[in-house]
Amino acid sequence: MAVTLAAEDLNTKADDGKYAEGLAEERAVKSAYVLFFRDGKPFYVNYDGQTSTNAGPNNYLKVALTNADTQNGMNNVSDIKNSVLILKNYKGEYPNQILALINWTPTLAEYSLEDLRANTPLPGDNEKGYMMSNAVYVDAAGQVIYATPLTIANIGKTPEAAEANPVTIHVERVGAKVQLVNDENNRLFPVGKTVVDKDGNEIPVYAKILDWELYNDIDRSYLVKNIDAHATWTGDEFGFTNWNDRDWYRSYWATSLGAEKLNKSFTWEHTGMTPRVYVGENTNSWTEADDTRTKMIVKAQLVQSDGTTPVEVVNWYGKDYVTKDYLLNVVANTLNNTYYSSADASTFTGILPADLQCVARNANEEKAYQVYFQLSDNGDDKKWYKYENDKYSEITVAELNVALAKVEPALVYTSGMTYYWTDIKHLGKKGSDTEFGIVRNHVYNVNITKIEGYGTPVYEPTMDFIKPEKPVDVVTYVAAQINILSWRLVDHDYELN
Repeated sequence: MAVTLAAEDLNTKADDGKYAEGLAEERAVKSAYVLFFRDGKPFYVNYDGQTSTNAGPNNYLKVALTNADTQNGMNNVSDIKNSVLILKNYKGEYPNQILALINWTPTLAEYSLEDLRANTPLPGDNEKGYMMSNAVYVDAAGQVIYATPLTIANIGKTPEAAEANPVTIHVERVGAKVQLVNDENNRLFPVGKTVVDKDGNEIPVYAKILDWELYNDIDRSYLVKNIDAHATWTGDEFGFTNWNDRDWYRSYWATSLGAEKLNKSFTWEHTGMTPRVYVGENTNSWTEADDTRTKMIVKAQLVQSDGTTPVEVVNWYGKDYVTKDYLLNVVANTLNNTYYSSADASTFTGILPADLQCVARNANEEKAYQVYFQLSDNGDDKKWYKYENDKYSEITVAELNVALAKVEPALVYTSGMTYYWTDIKHLGKKGSDTEFGIVRNHVYNVNITKIEGYGTPVYEPTMDFIKPEKPVDVVTYVAAQINILSWRLVDHDYELN
């Protein structure tokens, strides 16, 4: 029989502005296998009773690659046309389903369709190639087509006969792609706020995007796309009616791995701008109590108009200051009528800025963006007293630290470090179940168009944040346009605050 592979984005609707070919390495084929089934069960095609490529009979054949793309020096998925496969010893029976797997290597002797649907590999990378499998959709009879139907007409007795009636298998990438598309000239945004330094100068503040990463992302997908052919994927609550497009062998929603597979941590640290990230599907249901939406964490720095000079904003009791040193000075001035140090219990000195330090909260706590106050090494070496009821009462360092921990916490944007975040939108209308989500073979292009407010402060960039938060009573606002490519294009403008 002869097989032609067709990548979904390369041969369908490519002229309507909603699809993109993608990078050469995203289309490269480093290995290709086709698997045969009869009603979902393995159909042995590479077994003569004595020898096989594995320890027992198997139901797959390897497709010969031709290196037709000489410009890029690699096989392109669209180059595999009418590749003739020899089915050995089928004894008068025929397979009725065929499925292609690209950049995947079988490790077992045989696979049923259910075996493949339960398989959850990583989507792939440059070295191994980006994994692809059959495009899955619902046919006119309401049946999910996980594997391409075969008939006797697709199987010829000679290579020439097979080539005259090849079977076309539509394939799509197992993963999705997310990328921030703001270029270097479009990463500096006025946040609409100014701060006053210790000399009384007003400083307009800008947010400069430095990098990004994902939160609530899943690093793998089902090898074969899982979809729901029933009424639960219809109606206003679902969000869009054309999720299944059988005329083009495609669908735009899927069942993903469970919420327990979500990556729930991130840091501010970075080594440069991340170009793109390949992820698995995430279409988990969402509630306020169980936030499962994949988010882009935008790592930024608060700077002056030159784009390079950091502005270390701090906020205490709702008032903005500049630099942590200035904050400690304000806090010490507030406390120095209550806490005193003394070497001999006769001469008392109010608490000094040098006696204090800011300490980051544990990342596992709520409001991890806040910092609280403790004694510094300088303060630890002193004897302390609390002044109340017109007398000084000695307290220990530990007791004073307990009291300091109860002081109103502060926000400290160390060296201007901050982050913003946005949920990744899909194709559904606002408020629907499918407004947000990650689906395979889509590109989520995030274009930040506006930033307002200081964002969420970062005191310690190496700490693992387990939840993106917005500071209470502090304005943070991001306007973004998200374009979804398959390798599909849909425009979204939305605002977060």
